[in-house]
Amino acid sequence: MASDAKVRFGRIRWPGDARAVVCVTIHVDGPAVEAGRGQNALGIHGRGSYALRRGIHRYLEMLDRHDVKATFFCCGYDAEHWPEPFFDISKAGHEIAAHGYQHEGFDLGEREPELLEKTHRILEGFGAAPVGWCSPSGRKSRLTLPTLRRLGYIYDASEKDEDIPYLLEDGFMILPNNTVSLDDFPMYFTGGASAAEVERNFVQEFDAALDRDGYVHLTVHPRAGGGSGTPARAAAVDRFLAHARATPGIRFMTCRELAEYCLSEPSRWQETRA
Repeated sequence: MASDAKVRFGRIRWPGDARAVVCVTIHVDGPAVEAGRGQNALGIHGRGSYALRRGIHRYLEMLDRHDVKATFFCCGYDAEHWPEPFFDISKAGHEIAAHGYQHEGFDLGEREPELLEKTHRILEGFGAAPVGWCSPSGRKSRLTLPTLRRLGYIYDASEKDEDIPYLLEDGFMILPNNTVSLDDFPMYFTGGASAAEVERNFVQEFDAALDRDGYVHLTVHPRAGGGSGTPARAAAVDRFLAHARATPGIRFMTCRELAEYCLSEPSRWQETRA
């Protein structure tokens, strides 16, 4: 495995000969999460509303300060009912990508294309039609990618089976995300980690990637509860961004920018996957 990693590293050429690329992805996960479960957004079920009230703007300020453009994965339900924060995301120059209608955590069956299309129509009203998608639950079916292709999508950020992007045979780009150690939600919600522990883990994963393939796909949630919307947890992400920004040879990219870069030389990513 070690020799394989060296071969793959030698084939990767990041934009501007960067040492590593960092994709910061913000999974908004507002009240859509609770709505999808049939819960009202009150009391203990109001944690998603925190993202719309505080979390999104906390991250917009943070990203602006670090001069980083991010990809915001957004649920159609949230953008449909509370559009103002999503217009703010678009005005700030960040990418808006799709993340389900009500953050569906169940198999949709034959309704899946309908909901993918509905979310697509909602999100394209915020400046540009989305070209990227991430499953809100990790589930995909035989209908998912054909529908996304038909709608003009170019990448999926749902897979967990690689350290680097790869190209499917039909030319669809996969940008894997590491939901074990570069995603705040499982560490807070399942692992009961502290903000300091999550920050340390992010930094360790980033530093390790520098000496290997150089792909860092960070996922944070601006909600309360299992996310990083609240002050101390957001501050941990802030310090991580400062660490990454201070590292020579780092290139921040939105998922769309990275997918387009990879698709500009498709044979390179087919070989890398092999």
